[in-house]
Amino acid sequence: MAATAALLLAVSACSVPSDTAAAGGDEASTGVKKIFFSNILPSYPPLAEADKCFLEQAKKLGIEASTAGPTSGATDNQKSIDLVSQAIATGYDAIIMQPIDKAQFTPVMEQAKAAGILLATMNTSDTTDVQDFTVGTDYGTQGAAIAAAISERDGQQNIGIIGGAPTGTHNIFVEGVKDGIVSQDLSNVSFIVEGFDEGDPSKTVDVVNQMLTAHPEINVVLSWQGVSSTGIIAAIKEKGAVGTIVGVTNDVTPETIDGIKEGVLFGTSKQNFCKMAVLAVDNLVALANGESVDKAIDSGITFVTKDNVDEESE
Repeated sequence: MAATAALLLAVSACSVPSDTAAAGGDEASTGVKKIFFSNILPSYPPLAEADKCFLEQAKKLGIEASTAGPTSGATDNQKSIDLVSQAIATGYDAIIMQPIDKAQFTPVMEQAKAAGILLATMNTSDTTDVQDFTVGTDYGTQGAAIAAAISERDGQQNIGIIGGAPTGTHNIFVEGVKDGIVSQDLSNVSFIVEGFDEGDPSKTVDVVNQMLTAHPEINVVLSWQGVSSTGIIAAIKEKGAVGTIVGVTNDVTPETIDGIKEGVLFGTSKQNFCKMAVLAVDNLVALANGESVDKAIDSGITFVTKDNVDEESE
């Protein structure tokens, strides 16, 4: 959202256009005049990058663009929904959003479509089905790829997966891991159990500790939520299990880089949030101009370990 996943808390008190790219760029678009990005966690570095690239691409295309979102590190779906509702009322031509729970977000998405607004979802895979298209990491494919990467470690790998809640993106990722174990015949990899931290990094340490206490056979703690990384790292260190238990996380942040170099993390998935934002804008413009676009656009991942962390963190 991440996952996480994620990864997201109280909305800022400012109006919807908190950050705005003025129209009048080099390549004027004809079908979309105003576009809003409801960013699920703009304070999270990879999603801050998405904000930056979104505004730059909109400006380049001569589109009036605004972005807003929660200002802290825990999920708050209702606040994200409220932002989208405000954008609908304001009269945007297109909206990019990150709906991590189908039941909660579908009503406001249907309102947007009923108002004639083009709708793109970013990095939530096929959690919802109202959008015109989705762009970002294919979480099912990612889950299978991560399972394969983990299988390259020596010995039996017993995985516990941390998510926000047993819904949406989390379920897609977990099924990807399970299917990948079977379809790729990963005989040394087993899925053990899931744990849920409500997308709140302040709760991750306790959830991981409870998981490891209940299932001492777990030696890999995995999460698709980037915001869970610090808690996973802290829990492994607190348990004195560095070298025995490893974490596998999402996104490249200062914390994950340090965790990989220290050997607390085996690896992390580098998602391309800038590419997601640019693709979202470009495909909304294409749709508005009468062109067809793919229903699901995979921006891909790079798995980062000690072998390539310096290169991928530049």
